Amino acid sequence: MNGSVAKRYAKALFEEAKEQFVDGQVYAHLGTLHSNMKATPDLQMALINPRVSPEKKYSLLLLASGLDPEATTLYTRFLQLLLKNHRENKLRLIIFVYRDLYREYHQIDRVVFETAVPVERAMVEKLIQSIKRHTGREVECETKVKPSLIGGFRLRIGDHRYDYSYQYKLEKIRECLGATLPRT
Repeated sequence: MNGSVAKRYAKALFEEAKEQFVDGQVYAHLGTLHSNMKATPDLQMALINPRVSPEKKYSLLLLASGLDPEATTLYTRFLQLLLKNHRENKLRLIIFVYRDLYREYHQIDRVVFETAVPVERAMVEKLIQSIKRHTGREVECETKVKPSLIGGFRLRIGDHRYDYSYQYKLEKIRECLGATLPRT
């Protein structure tokens, strides 16, 4: 039930945004909001706190979305509707669903590229161009540094995962050795 409410809101917002040719703008605002919610757990707590007034929640959402308090757009009206219907607790899921709808409609693959150490932007650009040539779709790439990989990299393209990390190779060696060692 929870997911269906969020899906209805996200789908309605996406359809209206497409109609008004602002789906990319809404996507950008939701991306900024999501990043700020992730970076500031107190924001999420304020949104679900019944003691925080809807007006204060609205101001927080505008600020976290990178919008001017005087802005009036489909996105701001959507936020007001969400608060009026007390659905702010569904916001994170709405963001995820909207972003998935947007990516699918615009044929964008979400790519996560994880490395043990930071890599140069030129290398990431080469990777993006290679994936674009291979898939024929646009690419939205997120890079992450994960020292636990030791070396190599992990790549996730949509639902596909490729693990070429030393951590993965060491785990496989441990599994093989563990299978051949006598049990005590």
